[in-house]
Amino acid sequence: AGHYARYRQDASPRLVEECDAEGLSWTARRARLTRRMCEAEQVVIEPGERIAFTRTLRDIPDVYASAELAAMTEGRTLHEGGNVNNVCADWGLSISQGLAGRRAVALDTRTQAIAAGDDEQVEFIDAALETVDAVVALAERYAAEAGRQGNDMVAVVLERVPAQGARTFHEALQSLRLLQAVVWLSGHHHVGLGRLDQYLWPYLARDLESGRIDEAGAEELLAEFFIALNRDSDLYPGIQQGDNGQSMTLGGTTRDGASAVNPLTWMSLRVARDVGLIDPKVNLRISPDADQALLELATELTRKGLGFPQYANDDVVIPALASHGYDIEDARDYTV
Repeated sequence: AGHYARYRQDASPRLVEECDAEGLSWTARRARLTRRMCEAEQVVIEPGERIAFTRTLRDIPDVYASAELAAMTEGRTLHEGGNVNNVCADWGLSISQGLAGRRAVALDTRTQAIAAGDDEQVEFIDAALETVDAVVALAERYAAEAGRQGNDMVAVVLERVPAQGARTFHEALQSLRLLQAVVWLSGHHHVGLGRLDQYLWPYLARDLESGRIDEAGAEELLAEFFIALNRDSDLYPGIQQGDNGQSMTLGGTTRDGASAVNPLTWMSLRVARDVGLIDPKVNLRISPDADQALLELATELTRKGLGFPQYANDDVVIPALASHGYDIEDARDYTV
């Protein structure tokens, strides 16, 4: 119904003059874009919300004047305007280590790059550090507002993630929501969620085993996460609205060839069916030994008319990737 559109701002940061004045490189300009966008986002937390973050900036500003960019790229073609797209980040690594962990790795690498006299590497790492700090500051503002509203559950979670490594299913979902959203608001697009049932399952398994959450509670949290992904879908580029590549891959095999289907695979299909929204798209990896009941559940989602799940045939894809030179373990770990 477009409820969240009322929070949208008409003006976005202006960056060209700032970047020109400081003589920033392309790398530094992209980092500055992420930082300014995070700073300009207005905090939106709806009553009772448990998975927070709603985009408020409609437009993503340029980092070069159009004439300057045209001169720099004369005789060349910038795919998708030079933005990073059609990729899947290693969300599991960032969620488990937290941005503080990634920052520590970056600082160690920066020391090595300085010793090696690699100025380009140092510049890249400095840009990465700027973006890490910007995302952590954004999360801190959200945590403060949640506390002000008396939403202690969200405040406690955001005081932890994404700065620190997630410990619970709730923390992992919240960390993923914010991290992925910042990639999009930085101008990159068609950045998928990857094998969500693989990297989030350990958090859910521990929660279920400890009694911290039950299956119904976990489904409610996952549903809120799916709903949160749809708050911004009208801002994402695509051939048509909804064609934004915000997809996840379920099922398939593990790196050692065993079945990767787990309780979160089933839960994700059920929740996608029950929520009935355009995001996240579901890619279901299948093989001849796929559980018939799992395929029947997938057809219930198909019946919703959302255009998914799409089916990826492991018996075709894995050998094809291996024939192109991928190690077999990496081929088994593919995502759409």
